[in-house]
Amino acid sequence: MKFRDFEAKNHIFMSPVKTALATPKTGFITEELIKYYERKAKGGVGAIILEPISVLKSGKEHPKQVMLDTDEHIEGLKKLVDTLHKYDTKLIVHLNHAGRAANPKASEVVKSSSAVKCPSTGVTPEELTLDEIKELIQAFKENAERAQKAGADGIEIQFGHGYIVHQFYSERLNKRDDEYGKDKFKFAREVLSAVKEVTNIPLILRISGSEFVEGGITDEHLTKIFALAEEFGVSIIHVGWGNACDSAPWYYNHMSLPTDIMDNRLKEIRKLTKIPIIAVGRMQIDERYKKLVDDGTIDGVVFGRQLIIDPDFPNKILSNSDDFVRCGGCLQGCLANVKAGKPINCIANPEVHSEFVVEKIPEKKKVAIIGAGPAGLFAGTYLSKKGYEVTIYEKNDYAGGQWVLAYRAPGKIYMKDTLEDIIRKTEKSVEIKYNTEVTPEMLKKENYDIIIVATGAKPFVPPIPGLTDYITGFDFFDGKKVEGKNVLVIGGGLIGLEAAEALVNEGKNVTVVELMEEVGRGMEVVASKLFQKNYAPKINIYTKTMVKEIKGKEVIVEKIGEGITSLGEFDDIVVTAGTKPVNELYEKLKEEFNNVYVIGDANKVGQIVDAISSAKELAEQL
Repeated sequence: MKFRDFEAKNHIFMSPVKTALATPKTGFITEELIKYYERKAKGGVGAIILEPISVLKSGKEHPKQVMLDTDEHIEGLKKLVDTLHKYDTKLIVHLNHAGRAANPKASEVVKSSSAVKCPSTGVTPEELTLDEIKELIQAFKENAERAQKAGADGIEIQFGHGYIVHQFYSERLNKRDDEYGKDKFKFAREVLSAVKEVTNIPLILRISGSEFVEGGITDEHLTKIFALAEEFGVSIIHVGWGNACDSAPWYYNHMSLPTDIMDNRLKEIRKLTKIPIIAVGRMQIDERYKKLVDDGTIDGVVFGRQLIIDPDFPNKILSNSDDFVRCGGCLQGCLANVKAGKPINCIANPEVHSEFVVEKIPEKKKVAIIGAGPAGLFAGTYLSKKGYEVTIYEKNDYAGGQWVLAYRAPGKIYMKDTLEDIIRKTEKSVEIKYNTEVTPEMLKKENYDIIIVATGAKPFVPPIPGLTDYITGFDFFDGKKVEGKNVLVIGGGLIGLEAAEALVNEGKNVTVVELMEEVGRGMEVVASKLFQKNYAPKINIYTKTMVKEIKGKEVIVEKIGEGITSLGEFDDIVVTAGTKPVNELYEKLKEEFNNVYVIGDANKVGQIVDAISSAKELAEQL
């Protein structure tokens, strides 16, 4: 398919998702990173836009960011290009400098067009000098030249999302009174001119369709960008959303955000330019990409996290198969991992870094898996691939374990799509027996060769004197109603804050008590920001505070370092003080059977990604 002078085998692109798979500090491409992108190429994507390359160390967003700032980096990039070309997949190098959005722990001194603070990092940058601006433009030029030498099929320059080029043409971010302040598009023009001077491969500009902030990008800005794009022969406009400093939830496109506002905005942008447009932003939801391509709003579609959860998604949709797993946009395994300095991962794909190698067993063996939560479902799927005869037993009339409770929290409904797809795939190869309580006698009668316990976790209720009338967070998300007006939530982790959000939406007066210094443990950074913006102002939050006693309806607490006091009376109490493994059955079974294993939360409480990883690891061993 042709996009002006850029041609690919289809209209599907992969967005520049950060992976933290390059070498620390130096940013060299690793074998692991090449395998990661090769897997995407095998899945049928037409073109991969490489994760952001920082043209200077001062613009890095994390320590393991890919770099192209020396000639020594060309070899690794060329190896990646050659690998992708084996699958007829094009590689586009994405060049950027984070400016005020740079990570102070990964970059040198943070610099920007002006000294305007970045809310996401809390850092106020230094204003770039004229000499530093020249150095930065030269860096874009040199990085582009190296990309072409490595055989890249195109270059994408970040023109939006609150990064350096955007910081120069934005009136609210550029407060300079020199030539770069008077002509706010001077920097953008000089970057394009420098890049075109040394390259002749297709050029793409990535922009923000909207920043969703007051004083953000306007049609006037976009019109000027499109005029520059025409002048410099740009092949494609790549539309994303938000900016990294001021509207991170939109930049990362959290699952709780509406999609119609993006679709309507794309239709408006379509009227502003004849340049081919590709767009990103949870495009798999309700097959939005099909409608937008069919009506001519966009010319190609960009997927990011969808290709992480299911790398074969392009091949599947191009062949009209529905045997895929949809990304719910939770950001727990991808963004949260990278932000924490760990390699990219996914809560529903434990094969992000290493594929499950199917080695057929010499003789068929029977396997019983107890529990149809994430760990049990993935263990069943993987073992069936190896030739085991697998039966999963579930005491409830539904599968999914705690995942079912997760999507009932405010703004997380799209996690239901992911779970439904996983269950559907599992049921194609594994028998799931619902409403079944497992006993040792049953297992003996069926003569199983291997027994896997995946019974998950249950709420932990602290031994607080007088705490007798309460419900747990599990009870709450399982549908148990809170009738009173004033509600106390004991525990400010992920489940506690989600319960607090839901209670606020019901019109309750909510107080959260947390022993640690801050609330939000287990929340990915974007969800935390949304909570702080939308809900924290409506909730009484006490950190470094322990509930000591319940006297009727009165709650007595100890504020660390301040002493004991009363919080007053509450009508209802919701306990979300953590979970503990449900492994009593495992302890019983291992005394009566030989090949008994325990996985997921039943072994060690963790995140969904930990549970499915433990399932994959066990399946590889068996």
